[in-house]
Amino acid sequence: MVRTGGQSAKESVESSALARRVVLPPVAVAQNGPNGSAATPRRYVVSLDAVDVEDGVHVGGKALRLAQLIQAGLPVLPGFCVTTAAYQAHLRANGLDAWLSADEEFPWEDAARLQACRAACEQAAMPAEVQDAIRSAYAQLGDAPLVAVRSSATFEDQVEASFAGQYDTFLNVCGDAAVLERVRACWAGIWSERALAYMREQGIDPRRAQMGVIVQLQADAVAAGVLFTLNPLSGNEEEMVIEAVWGLGEAVVSGRVTPQRYVVNVRRRQVVRRDLAQQSVMLVADANGGTREQPLAPQQQAQAVLDDAQALELAALGQRVQALYGYPQDIEWAWVDGRFVLLQTRPLTSFSFDPALGQWTSGNYREVLPGFACPLALSLSLEHDYGRSLSQFFREIKLGEAPPGTVWGRPFFGRAYWNVGVAKQLAARLPGFKERLFDRTAGIDPTYEGDGIVTPWTPTTVLRALPVLFALRRMYKRVWREGRDYRDRFLSEIEPALDAVDPAALSDADLAAYCRRVVALHWEANNVAIRVSLLSGQAQEEFEPLVRQLNALLPADEQIAEGDLITGMSDVRTAQPSFELWQLAREGLADPVVAAAITQGDPSDMRARLEATPQGRRFWERIAAYIQRYRYMASIDEDLIQPRWDEDPSFVLATLQAYAQADEAVDPARRVEQQRQIRRMAERRALKILSRGWRKLWWFGRRSFVNHLRLVRRYIWWREETRVIAARAFYQCRRFFKELGQRWAAAGILEDAQDIFLLRWPAIEAMLDGRSSAAELRAQIADYRLLQACYRNFEPPCVIGCGAAVRPTPFFLIPPVQKTFVGIPCSSGIAEGPARVVESLDEARALRRGEILVARYTNPSWTPLFNLAAGIVIEEGGLLSHGAVVAREYGIPAVLRIERATKIFHTGQRLRVDGSRGIVEIA
Repeated sequence: MVRTGGQSAKESVESSALARRVVLPPVAVAQNGPNGSAATPRRYVVSLDAVDVEDGVHVGGKALRLAQLIQAGLPVLPGFCVTTAAYQAHLRANGLDAWLSADEEFPWEDAARLQACRAACEQAAMPAEVQDAIRSAYAQLGDAPLVAVRSSATFEDQVEASFAGQYDTFLNVCGDAAVLERVRACWAGIWSERALAYMREQGIDPRRAQMGVIVQLQADAVAAGVLFTLNPLSGNEEEMVIEAVWGLGEAVVSGRVTPQRYVVNVRRRQVVRRDLAQQSVMLVADANGGTREQPLAPQQQAQAVLDDAQALELAALGQRVQALYGYPQDIEWAWVDGRFVLLQTRPLTSFSFDPALGQWTSGNYREVLPGFACPLALSLSLEHDYGRSLSQFFREIKLGEAPPGTVWGRPFFGRAYWNVGVAKQLAARLPGFKERLFDRTAGIDPTYEGDGIVTPWTPTTVLRALPVLFALRRMYKRVWREGRDYRDRFLSEIEPALDAVDPAALSDADLAAYCRRVVALHWEANNVAIRVSLLSGQAQEEFEPLVRQLNALLPADEQIAEGDLITGMSDVRTAQPSFELWQLAREGLADPVVAAAITQGDPSDMRARLEATPQGRRFWERIAAYIQRYRYMASIDEDLIQPRWDEDPSFVLATLQAYAQADEAVDPARRVEQQRQIRRMAERRALKILSRGWRKLWWFGRRSFVNHLRLVRRYIWWREETRVIAARAFYQCRRFFKELGQRWAAAGILEDAQDIFLLRWPAIEAMLDGRSSAAELRAQIADYRLLQACYRNFEPPCVIGCGAAVRPTPFFLIPPVQKTFVGIPCSSGIAEGPARVVESLDEARALRRGEILVARYTNPSWTPLFNLAAGIVIEEGGLLSHGAVVAREYGIPAVLRIERATKIFHTGQRLRVDGSRGIVEIA
């Protein structure tokens, strides 16, 4: 609540045209004293400009963020914070601390007791030492200046629970006595009916809450309002929305007046829309304290509060704030003495997408191009290759053409998304289509009840389906052979020819030609891999109902896991690096000198240790040959900015050492043989069930099951095979573009050679053709870096557009109350062990034998680590993802699609992974 001279107004913007539900994460930190020195909890005040980054639990999130804005050089008015130590001292002095530390259940229904607590906070005498500290800090702000007194509770901005409007703000406060009175009122705010009701709803015990209070110079605002750094009505990352009024900003948040609204396109640096609502009154400071309404002169009522230059200046400030936090912000601002000042900032977590966007998903791409992939990779893989390949695929299976102008792939918030809405429109032409099954295969979390869109079996839909079914059967027979032929040609002709070319020896013209050539190669190899992958998913989608029908004949505890039927395949290409590295480690252990060099010391120094002895040098040659053989691998091989193994072999050396230190039970060959036995047993059981009773006469059913199973296995195998060929093509792309970046950096076109990967291919091509300039390229690079800074802590939803479920993305999560989490069963078996939570391949190097690997995603380069893991838990992927395939080959229990697993679980926590049922439990 905002209180102004006895009047109240909601601090939240629920009555504003743009409702705000925001969450500011709590920050656990220590505290500084008023002079900026490190402080103990007995320090009662601290200057805002002296608050350290580790001070959150003693000053509250609101105060900490103001301090961070000051430290970042952003315009914030001076002030100080009354710490939670002062609040605790006040409670102790009035006999409330004993009750607050009691173990009894919180007395939610004891209204009299709670009211007494509030009265004690607000009316009882404040300890003298606390009063003295506040008076001293207030005096340092000036001669009885006007100040705003705001609550800053440690739980006020808890993750998933916005406390906006639940606590108090007092404006236009003047004098020692008034400041002390308002501080006590802020403390009492924890015990107000509205705050208690909200905490009860959120499951928060008020005794755990602590209250800091901000005392800050009052902004004598000519104009004020709110800035949303992401358009909350459309989710458009290029737009910011400003709400502005004449006078104090509380007129906006209280809903007293309708604000003017400005939409700024920050990429084009242009005001693209103005809604100039007429304002008849404004809120101003009252000479007697508090605020009052004042009529606006007729000529000012329809006048724009901000001109374009001011709107752009404010948007630029908003970008600086968002870049500081890496998350869209909701900022309160004021225009004071000819400049903007920032009054508050919080993460913006409530927004919606424009339905006109259609429906987009990052499913699948969260595995192959997770997070911020470089613009060059996005422009080639997503915008160029994927769209062409998908259009071609739908034409070939006779599903028709997408609507004219359809864009199949594009980035949102710097991440890769594909147009699932149009894909569903085309696929829904077939009878039997179920949106839920489609979404499950595509790795999408449904936001609807039931099966979603369902296409019935009717004479019309069946006739429409016949050409599609015939086309699919032809493609099933043909496409894997196309993949085989392309693989053979790539390995025998294309790759050797490119390997023979030294990019550094080429003329500029020839290098440009080779860059175009490898872009074409990128499309060729990726197209083959995409087509095989699409048919792999289609085959699995057709096979899944057959498995369900089979399991309907079995008791719940005897079900046959689909994963058991497609495990233990021979020579899966993406598993080969693990087999070979394991064998290399075993060979190294056979020689005591080599064994000491590879098992002891830092892996980064392994080469030096090996080259110190003759036998070590010979073994290093074996390692170098291995690295050369798999030189194309990287932490994210489709992201062209990522170094390959031949550039940075540190992952190989760390994994080799881990293998050498592991026992024989880790042997991947032994594990694969065990999986073959599991597969054969599952297949025999399935055929036996299909041959029981009258079913033995139904030979067509058994034949259909066996044929579909063979088809799924074949396409899973070729999916991995063609994926490796694509990775080798990406390696060639990186070689030539890396050289181009070095030349452009030497010529002063780029600041750094790596910047070549921060450009889209059309921009590079335009420069090669003389249609662009260095200044244009640098501007594009700067825009990308700013986008990355602004959204680095933001996790966009899986689905964007129609049907998107936008939820707050936590910075910190409260330890989960639930102990059991359900995902997709991927690889059968049960494993229990300590968790190893990783965000990247670099962090994954810390994985030790017997740990449960918890990651957001995996790709083929991660697979050598699987050999060490007891179990795997992944946020992304599906039954046919690369991580799932390799986990099954190794017989490692794995569960996929545990949402926010890397936030819920923590390293060292004991987990139980049931890969048969798709369940992860905190042990």
